[in-house]
Amino acid sequence: MSASNLIQRFWYRDSLWRWPLYPLSVLLQLLVLIKRFLYQKRILKVREFSVPVIVVGNITVGGTGKTPFIAYLAGQLVKKNYRVGIVSRGYQSQLSAYPHLVTSDDSVADIGDEAFMQYANMSLPMAIGPDRVRAVELLLSKFSLDLVISDDGLQHYRMGRDLEVLMVDAQRKFGNQLMLPFGPLREPLSRLNSVDFIVENVGESPQLPVCAQMLTEIKGLFQVCSNLPVALSNLEENSVCAVAGIGNPQRFFNTLSQCVANFERRIFPDHHQFVQSDFNGLDDDLVIMTEKDAVKCRNFARQNWYYLKIEAKLEDHQLSRLMDMINHARLKKRPDNG
Repeated sequence: MSASNLIQRFWYRDSLWRWPLYPLSVLLQLLVLIKRFLYQKRILKVREFSVPVIVVGNITVGGTGKTPFIAYLAGQLVKKNYRVGIVSRGYQSQLSAYPHLVTSDDSVADIGDEAFMQYANMSLPMAIGPDRVRAVELLLSKFSLDLVISDDGLQHYRMGRDLEVLMVDAQRKFGNQLMLPFGPLREPLSRLNSVDFIVENVGESPQLPVCAQMLTEIKGLFQVCSNLPVALSNLEENSVCAVAGIGNPQRFFNTLSQCVANFERRIFPDHHQFVQSDFNGLDDDLVIMTEKDAVKCRNFARQNWYYLKIEAKLEDHQLSRLMDMINHARLKKRPDNG
């Protein structure tokens, strides 16, 4: 078992080791709370912007469904004629200078898997960089926008924000409830009380008193090398290997089980940089992966490799509530409101 898998097991399963580490976790919580307090009281400078900034983030490490939710939210805003920009850290980007304005000439290696997939799917103005403030400034200097969505950055307190949307994985929730590195928490659970809107990536049933439950639906199976759709109907007639290098691979496996009952599983660390040898021994199998993994395999993909395309959605009344909050944030930014 890899070190990454061992860490995940400790974070998300009961362990007696949790209690000796609890005092250290409380100390880390205190440091995080002090830092946030300094920004809240403007003792440390916060950069505000001329348009609303909506942060879609989480307080845990790993997959909570941010990427499909941001695609859904941005799409809904565009339908209402909002001019939307996206900022992202660009995790595992190999560029030498930031912030960087994403273009169609950028590769997966240049900007990272999530940013590459988001830009390919949404085609919206996008900037990446570890300093979110500079990324937002770059976007606003190049485009006339109505608002900016920050992919993650909930803990990037220097970046002013007008709305915080917190994503929660209903299956894994908050694990052992310890702070990094002893558990999956980036911030203490009390942070749930200060965000504006909570979206739960739903498992079998809602687990929290949340604002909305994010539902996902399968949009189809696509060939990795050609990006063309294929039928889902004949999967049971083949041996299938499911490959996942994401934060919560079990969620992907659960989704795939709606299409095929039996399949082999191969799990890799989140954001794994796939190479051809990772697929040794799978010559005769159908390989099915996530869309985020597929963008890193396209250059060496075989004809029998596919990815499952997933789309997120909210119930109409939940989406309407979130849209009302966004509209309110935009009205507050108008010059006649100070």
